[in-house]
Amino acid sequence: MSKLSQSVKIASTSLLMAALVWTVPLLAQYNTASLAGTVIDATGSSVPGATVTVRDKGTGLSTTMPTRFDGTFLFPSLPVGEYQLKVEKDGFATYVQEGITLTVNQAATQTVALRVGKVSEEVTVTANADLVNTREATVGQVVDERRVLDLPLNGRGAQALVFLAAGTVNVTDRYCGLNCEGGVYPGQQQAAVSGSGPGQVNYQLDGTSHNDSYINANLPFPNPDAIQEFSLEANNLSAVYGDAAGVVNIVSKSGTNQIHGDVFEFLRNGVLNARN
Repeated sequence: MSKLSQSVKIASTSLLMAALVWTVPLLAQYNTASLAGTVIDATGSSVPGATVTVRDKGTGLSTTMPTRFDGTFLFPSLPVGEYQLKVEKDGFATYVQEGITLTVNQAATQTVALRVGKVSEEVTVTANADLVNTREATVGQVVDERRVLDLPLNGRGAQALVFLAAGTVNVTDRYCGLNCEGGVYPGQQQAAVSGSGPGQVNYQLDGTSHNDSYINANLPFPNPDAIQEFSLEANNLSAVYGDAAGVVNIVSKSGTNQIHGDVFEFLRNGVLNARN
């Protein structure tokens, strides 16, 4: 084998390995959130080397990292849910922030101001954190668990709630679409997002494609009791979603440290209907 052929083979292998290494982070961003921030002192100066810990209140899973030289930190991939943020540094009182709720694909930013004191002292903020997004320009709307469970659904089809998002119109019945093209799954729909044509929504379920690629429509959503939340992004989408006009990211519920379950009864009887 010539040196040139050997070099090409090595380069190809390196590119393949790089692609495999980056596959997991790219998939993870569909159904997770990120939390970044800056740790400062009373004068507004950055605090490098502080220990930042985020803990999932539902599962108890904790992730820890130090702040960088400029006092910043970044947790790029966190499961959606409620979190506690703790910051510790010698010479400062421990900072604890409760009520941090991260939603699907949210890029939240939090500034932490430390107070001089002993690490054994603790400053706890119990109010819900007002998180801002200063890292992405994506515009979207989250349909949370309460809306999924409480809003009326015809046939318990949660996919109908996609049309709660601003700028989204149900155009399923305006085109030949699903009936002529062979759509066979229940609840398949075509949405016009921000003035786009039908069939231009990319559906994702827990980070994997949830599309009927034959007719560019959604596959059936999970049972409402199994959905944690979902979001519709309609503007300034990331390039990872391709050429879609909108992206629906569905997150199914996962386990927590508490044993719980759901029971429901579903009754549709014409004698109970209101008169026309």
